[in-house]
Amino acid sequence: MFLISTSRRDIASMNILHHLLDLRQWEKCGSFEGHEVYENGDFLIVTIDEEHLFFDNIDVKVKEKIHKEVDAVIYASRHKSAANLRTLSVHPIGNYSQAEYGGLSYELIPTAPHLMTQALRILKENSKNLEYNICFEATHHGPFLKTPTFFIEIGSDESAWNDQKAADVIARTILSLSIEKANYPVAVGVGGGHYAPRMTDVALRNKISFGHIIPTYALDNIDEKMIQKAIDKTPNANIVYFHRKAMKKAQYHKLKELFEAEGLKAVREKDLSKVSGDDQQNEHH
Repeated sequence: MFLISTSRRDIASMNILHHLLDLRQWEKCGSFEGHEVYENGDFLIVTIDEEHLFFDNIDVKVKEKIHKEVDAVIYASRHKSAANLRTLSVHPIGNYSQAEYGGLSYELIPTAPHLMTQALRILKENSKNLEYNICFEATHHGPFLKTPTFFIEIGSDESAWNDQKAADVIARTILSLSIEKANYPVAVGVGGGHYAPRMTDVALRNKISFGHIIPTYALDNIDEKMIQKAIDKTPNANIVYFHRKAMKKAQYHKLKELFEAEGLKAVREKDLSKVSGDDQQNEHH
């Protein structure tokens, strides 16, 4: 079962919740944190009063209260940036350094590579009539939990958070997700900026699913221990993809060696199979 977490402290989250509830007939199945819990098929929706980033262990708390097994957690959220770029994004969570925005310092949360990458592709398809940039973001921020997780966000200012069309696209994308359609190689992504442009392009064009994404600005904190965490928290990871132009050659060679020592093969885009129109149709329906 997929748990969708929404927050009353988050305008975009409430906007997405409204659209989720409109798109299906939901059964009420108890309460959590003083709010109704909704269920439909593989999806469960809960609402919390706190910011997502600081509400730890939602997976455990929902199981204790609602007695439902949760396979993945999807956070419907806002994205904020000083650049005020209009973005619809997905990203894994955790901290490569000190935890300034929730979670634990130097701790990564399990990713949901197939679901998250599927969400990116469906977002791209669903947003053709919107003027938003569709992208991954690198792994960052909290909360802490032990279940595979990703954030799906509207960014990055109040006008975007209140945008009904953007919220509808996010809601439809979430409800299109299916774990059964996932069979692509699983990668850890390394290098590039916060919005992971290279990983985004590679995922949209090729049969690959990304888990943790390590941006260039975090590479100084990446040692053998953190590499092991990135691999362990990317279920079934078997390849690593480097944005080589976004890092120093010496960094690339050292990291490639470290990842390959852990059994992950470094691949380039030419090593991957292209996603066909049929693949995208199958993923979307």
